[in-house]
Amino acid sequence: MLPLSFVIFKIMSLNNYRIISLTLCSFLLAACNSANLNLPQQNTTLVQQNTATQERTLPPSIYQPKKTSSSDQAIRDALQQAQKNYDDGNFIQAISILEKNVLGKDSSVQFDAFLLAANINAQLDNALDAFDLLNNAEQLAIARHPDKQNALQETRASIFEHFSNWPEAVKLRMALSYSLPLNEGASNQAKLWLAVQNLTQNEIDSLYQEQQPILNGWLTISNILRDQSLSIEQQLANYQTWQQENTNHPAAISPPQDFQIMASVEEMAPEKVVLMLPMTGKLKRASQAIVDGFFATYYNQREKRPQVNIVDVDQFNDINSALQAANEMMPDIIIGPLQKNNVAKISRLVLPHPVIALNQLDFNEAAQNLFHFSLNAEDEIHELISFAKQEGATKAAVLSTQDTWALKQNDEFTQAAQQEHVTITSTQSYANTPQGRQNAVQKLLLINESTSRRKSIEKWTGSKVESIARPRQDLDYVFYVGKLNDAKQIRPLLDFYFADSVPMLATSSLNDSAPDKNGKAEDIERILFTELPALSSDNKTASALPANPGSNILRRLQAMGADSYLLANKYQLFALLKSTKISANTGIITMDDKGVFHKRPEIMTYRRGNLVYARSKQFFQSKENNSEE
Repeated sequence: MLPLSFVIFKIMSLNNYRIISLTLCSFLLAACNSANLNLPQQNTTLVQQNTATQERTLPPSIYQPKKTSSSDQAIRDALQQAQKNYDDGNFIQAISILEKNVLGKDSSVQFDAFLLAANINAQLDNALDAFDLLNNAEQLAIARHPDKQNALQETRASIFEHFSNWPEAVKLRMALSYSLPLNEGASNQAKLWLAVQNLTQNEIDSLYQEQQPILNGWLTISNILRDQSLSIEQQLANYQTWQQENTNHPAAISPPQDFQIMASVEEMAPEKVVLMLPMTGKLKRASQAIVDGFFATYYNQREKRPQVNIVDVDQFNDINSALQAANEMMPDIIIGPLQKNNVAKISRLVLPHPVIALNQLDFNEAAQNLFHFSLNAEDEIHELISFAKQEGATKAAVLSTQDTWALKQNDEFTQAAQQEHVTITSTQSYANTPQGRQNAVQKLLLINESTSRRKSIEKWTGSKVESIARPRQDLDYVFYVGKLNDAKQIRPLLDFYFADSVPMLATSSLNDSAPDKNGKAEDIERILFTELPALSSDNKTASALPANPGSNILRRLQAMGADSYLLANKYQLFALLKSTKISANTGIITMDDKGVFHKRPEIMTYRRGNLVYARSKQFFQSKENNSEE
């Protein structure tokens, strides 16, 4: 027979065990409810779909935990199934499994489930939900373990990378470089380098000010590759000098792949280049601007330069004849043609020498020896969408003038929005008259519906109703297509209808000329637009170009010409290393698997009439504030 004291002890132990379990459950539930990360409060569902086309529909075969398993094992099985769906790209099904069978339930895998749910929400472009889920994971007791802290930071860095917030990604990757085990350091270092290469020059300059020696080393070698005055050989020599002076730096011990590939290619720079452009016809000014930019970079390079010949396309009956003349010069690379129809024609030909066409087709297909480089609006639109998403802004209205080019850009934004989970609440084009502008803005903001409701009430009641028409509240920003003089007529209208907190986003098409000094500065503020680094910063190459003060379009063509010379020297690097990035006059340049060069421009705005860099938190802060009220 057991002693009475032992029986009492066992009863107390069991009671304590229940108390501890209940306390732990309460803690976990409190952690789930207290996460906010200074971000807007979320709805009760962990994920909200951003487009009507992405309604959650689950197949009959949706995973259900095995009834024969223990409760914790069933949750583990569900997490494993969700992970498999995530790996296969079935994000909707993956988050549904987690919501039904894992999240919010007491189990040993809650931490891993929160991280997986955060990654899924990032893939679905739900930035705020993703960071809320990370905050939930961070509240768990298990998150204090060093390995879990690393997992949290790795997930957070990946989400910042997904939303193109490269400065924050760099900071997190740097922190991880000090805490990760040695066997995991190489992968993080490669991701850190990619994030550094994605920084704009303005972002690099800002990070330098943090005075972190190791980070500054990464920034320094990135600047070596960004120096357009250096040949490939000089860039390698400068890196090797830095490497000898910083032997203990991670980038000296394990050089980035860019430098390894550059060193492995005996002769990357071309010896003979042909420019194939329309030099005497309607596009003479555009072609001359490209040539000016090309030679500005050409003469800025201090060492061996290639031989350059120019083929005037306008002097031949067709592009085939012009291309034949260019090929007879036995070039290492051809730059051109410029017109889209000519690009379409050469895309169907066998090209004996590499060609960088200065335009692209609506549908590009990979072709041997053919590359595309252009000033298209598509890259700029994607950058604007990514910029807005960093603060959870995913609902846009589209407003454009009725010019043909503007309507085309309107369509391009609509297509990009569908791809990137952005909800378009309204699309309006307007006649450029006072009444046309007012009607379009009223429809965009649903002011006309508010007015109609007031009139309807007055009709039925027979008495006048005092009310103020308020704009719709489900709008994060307006994508605007028009020129700067057009936009400064629209901004005051948005303010008048109490949409002063809604920013306007636009491509570089808006910034066609400098603002009128006699105009009101506030009429063009809260308008964000993409711009090429050559026009937005103190760019040495751009400063050497012929002045075009009245035409930003020609200045952009000069920047494209300058970068075409850089690409002629480094196009092979893109083919050898898919992750190659070049910081240039038109932005951060990358290349896809179809041979199309893409650019990441700057995001700019006007402040007191001056062109300045934009920050996402400055323009989307009101969205957070409104949600907290």
